[in-house]
Amino acid sequence: MDISFLVLPYDSGHEGRRMGAGPARLLPVLEEKLSQAGHATTTTVVRIADALPAEINFAFTLYQALAGQVRVAREQQRFPLVLAGNCGAALGTVAGVGAPQAGVVWLDAHGDFNTPETSTSGFLDGMGLAILTGQCWRPLAASIPGFAPVSPTHVVHVGGRDFGNAEQAALLQTGVQVVAPGQITGSGSPALRAALTQLAAQVPECYLHVDLDVLDAEQVGRANTYAQPGGLTVEQVLGVVRAVQQHLRVTALTFASYDPLADTAGRVLAAAADIARQVVNGSAGE
Repeated sequence: MDISFLVLPYDSGHEGRRMGAGPARLLPVLEEKLSQAGHATTTTVVRIADALPAEINFAFTLYQALAGQVRVAREQQRFPLVLAGNCGAALGTVAGVGAPQAGVVWLDAHGDFNTPETSTSGFLDGMGLAILTGQCWRPLAASIPGFAPVSPTHVVHVGGRDFGNAEQAALLQTGVQVVAPGQITGSGSPALRAALTQLAAQVPECYLHVDLDVLDAEQVGRANTYAQPGGLTVEQVLGVVRAVQQHLRVTALTFASYDPLADTAGRVLAAAADIARQVVNGSAGE
């Protein structure tokens, strides 16, 4: 399979800092892993020339540029593999894929379903899935070429364990299917299978989003300073990916929120390489 690595080296508009340093650390490891598996890769770094970035405006400008690069990758029949500091990269990725009925499988320790009215941190990245599903920031999201809100009923959220009260209520009220870490078992994960079956009845393909803090902070390692215990093991994430591939065609993949300074033993980095290989190998066989 031909793969386009699309690299966004920013965290909240700051290049190469905190989770913005993650893409550069992930890239050579994933390139080597996928090249060894026989896949051809190209790399594009998406940068925005702004000496004084304002987080919100900068983020949407970045995702506008990403959407164009994803569209080019698709036109060249390359699989878009996005490495991003922030989860909002999903906006540009989904817009660039351009599927009229998009499905989303979102792996994350957090809900990312806050809005400006419910957020207590003011962190735009905690609103990524809410923006993607049209809950907030609608005019700015509409500025991304090709963007259309994803129906919340077309979203399966997996591995979350750190939700605000209003955020969790909103996820359920809007129809997002939420699969908790404890429902991911070694015996087939009935809850996950049921959620994916329901999603596949509505859409034929999906975007796969992996915030690396979905991994258990104690059993695997800390992907970032927001990482929490009680998450998924590497084998569980691989099992989720295989289940997704049994039900849906994966059109694009994003890895987000990796801070190399938090991953002191490099175990999250190794996990990302294994997850990428499973996604790409499984997609190549479709």
